[in-house]
Amino acid sequence: MLLLFPGENAARDTLRFAEEIAGYGLWQVEFASGKMNCSPNTYRLLGLLPATASAGDAGEPMSFTTFEQVAHPEDIAVIAEIKHILAQGMPVNRQFRVVHPNGRVRAMAIHGEALVGRAGKPERSVGVLMDITRHVETVMTSQINSDRVRELMRAIGGAIWTARTDGFYTDFLLRDPRSNVPAVFQGNNWHNAIHPDDLDKVLRAWNKAAADKTIFVSQHRIRGTDGQYGWRRAYATPIIADDGSIREWVGISLAIHEQATEAHFHAPLTGAQIRAARGILNWSVRDLSGPTGLSVGVVRRLEEIDEASKNAAEPLTLIKDALSAGGVNFFVLPGGEAGVYLAKKENRIRLLSKSATAK
Repeated sequence: MLLLFPGENAARDTLRFAEEIAGYGLWQVEFASGKMNCSPNTYRLLGLLPATASAGDAGEPMSFTTFEQVAHPEDIAVIAEIKHILAQGMPVNRQFRVVHPNGRVRAMAIHGEALVGRAGKPERSVGVLMDITRHVETVMTSQINSDRVRELMRAIGGAIWTARTDGFYTDFLLRDPRSNVPAVFQGNNWHNAIHPDDLDKVLRAWNKAAADKTIFVSQHRIRGTDGQYGWRRAYATPIIADDGSIREWVGISLAIHEQATEAHFHAPLTGAQIRAARGILNWSVRDLSGPTGLSVGVVRRLEEIDEASKNAAEPLTLIKDALSAGGVNFFVLPGGEAGVYLAKKENRIRLLSKSATAK
């Protein structure tokens, strides 16, 4: 045994030093008599001995009944469970709380093993008692913070992710259970989940951010578990190592599909959207003028203006309603990109221009 102190009490002083520094105490109990022997620090951990007691001091003889007397009322059953497990000759690892005479509540971890005699029956148990209050508080704080972030992610349809420097997705943290399973995106699978028309734009933005060690921002469509594409906005920031290199990326992905697809109710139609919608439906200008009641000349003038005309709200509404009835939908992304897509056909969206309403 390594002795840290000199003199005839070297072993006892070394043990007490180790117990105080590590915050643990030793105990053993004989099953036949129920007699329990404990180190002084075990008494202290249970609130039965003052912290100023000397190394040779010991409290009153203890038993598992003593543990029940100091245990938190809600954890008394845990003490009975510990005693039962040890009596079966099995090792035990449990946590419980104790209430000190001054009212302080401390969290304890008890680790014990039963020692079997020659007859093959448990004769006594030995173990360690540890104060884990600080650890439990840290875990609880971490859990509370995790729950807060998880609920926030659930509310906004978001997911937090990490990636290597090469863009290889490594983990998904606090993911909304309703979102895609991690396997859909982990590794380089995320390439396959992004809409083909958006992939090149996303990769160029990612490569630029990686080269410049700057924040990555992208708006793109992601295929969900139902096979349909939905708009999402992704942000990622590099974690810089001590040598200046990028250690990893941490990012967040937010659902913006509803904002993108429903914004057309509040934004005027652009000329570029009208032209694209006619192209999708294979309509001529005359085909559009009929259901709107507008002349061919008015339709042509409105669709020649790439941005939305603020002075033509009524005819633009008529045009939008006619094209929507024909089978197309319109969108305006929060960032200002306006577009049109064929309804009920895999949401095949084509980005067209910047909406004047976003300026």
